Amino acid sequence: MTKTWDSERIATLLRSAFAPHFASDEPMVVIDALITFDRTGISSHPNHKSLYHGARGFIRGLLKSCRPGIPSPVDLYTLTSVGFLRKYAGFFDVFTTRLHLGLGGATYRKDTKDAKENPGTLVHVSSLTGGRESYGSARRAMTQAHKSQMVWFRWGWIGLSRYMVINDLHLEHVERS
Repeated sequence: MTKTWDSERIATLLRSAFAPHFASDEPMVVIDALITFDRTGISSHPNHKSLYHGARGFIRGLLKSCRPGIPSPVDLYTLTSVGFLRKYAGFFDVFTTRLHLGLGGATYRKDTKDAKENPGTLVHVSSLTGGRESYGSARRAMTQAHKSQMVWFRWGWIGLSRYMVINDLHLEHVERS
């Protein structure tokens, strides 16, 4: 988590995995949306920031190979970084996020859509009990799938982080360069 990754290599990897026929006028892709961290990379992790820049490079490459006026065949959504207090407010950040959405704050562009009419903001709130999309499911994913990362302070993150309960994604606007 302290390493910066080569964003061009990330873009190339995304291209090889998701745009197998990249060189054509209208590149064929196998996905229609890509989700990654935002430019500040949750907790300012350099590898999170690298993924953001690599994803933007991938989208820019798609736009370069599309005819002018044709939107990117892949939308890029980014996970919102929030300040320390909100980050560790757990479930209670649901209320703050909802308030920001209702007021239409600068980071919550509910009316912003892309050329394909996809929403500018997506919000997912996990249920606190039961089901595949629950807090318990997220906790198991962290403790079982990321066993090597389970040091003592991760338990605090699991117990307090808003990202275990609520996640909001914002549509990135990538310009053709």
